[in-house]
Amino acid sequence: MKELMQVKGLLFRHSDTKRWLKKPEVFALGPIDLTVNRGETIAIIGENRAGKSLLAKMLVGAVAADEGEIYLSNVSYNAAKRKSTKSYNSSNDIRMIFQHSSEAMNPGITVGMILDEPLRLNTRLSEKERRSRIEETLRKVGLLRDHVYFYRHMLSDGQQQRVALARALVLQPKILVADEPFAALDPSIRSQTVNQLLTLQKELGLSFIFISHNLGIVRHIADKVIVMENGQIVESGKTETIFRWPQHAMTKKLIMAYQSLVPQQKLN
Repeated sequence: MKELMQVKGLLFRHSDTKRWLKKPEVFALGPIDLTVNRGETIAIIGENRAGKSLLAKMLVGAVAADEGEIYLSNVSYNAAKRKSTKSYNSSNDIRMIFQHSSEAMNPGITVGMILDEPLRLNTRLSEKERRSRIEETLRKVGLLRDHVYFYRHMLSDGQQQRVALARALVLQPKILVADEPFAALDPSIRSQTVNQLLTLQKELGLSFIFISHNLGIVRHIADKVIVMENGQIVESGKTETIFRWPQHAMTKKLIMAYQSLVPQQKLN
């Protein structure tokens, strides 16, 4: 596989000193090292406050690291400054899909306007070219061309999630970071969305960094699994290896909780 992203020594420290007469709370994440290959899905799992979402935001540049380097498409970025060492726009190669798609959609503008904004800000495409790209992207995520005229309240939960996916795809990135993208969907829509992502991955050669508490979906779609606890990667490996032969106590705890919900499945 072709390597798309390499993360080296990513480190974040946060100290909460605002609590009166209490010791400051310090949360440290890292150092994190990981590699993402073309067409690969990496799942990040762990309990709440393990640092999963924070790591995702650091990878896309939404939160600055204190130390570390990110190499994306062979270009090096100082993760602490979120600034490339070359003249290059990293945000076009890696995009994020958030958990609550409705909260990320402005109710006062149409789907077409939502998708047009990143194209206007990040490309030199003409209005006609942007419209063509938008319509093509809507089709790829299973929506209609006429959905460009729709507002948020006119869309179902599943359609809103597809719009969120379209917004992430419209700049034709190489890596998508998805933070619990299925949590708010009912099971039938969730299944459709998962299958849609797998189809897009096959067609476009996309890589996914996927954060989820749903280990059933993780086992279904992930090539590799990273287990986090208290801001640290405590175990990582191929998906089936992690599920069949977990080594770390946290990994065993997560797998046992998952297995208790699906007792008909055997790990060995």
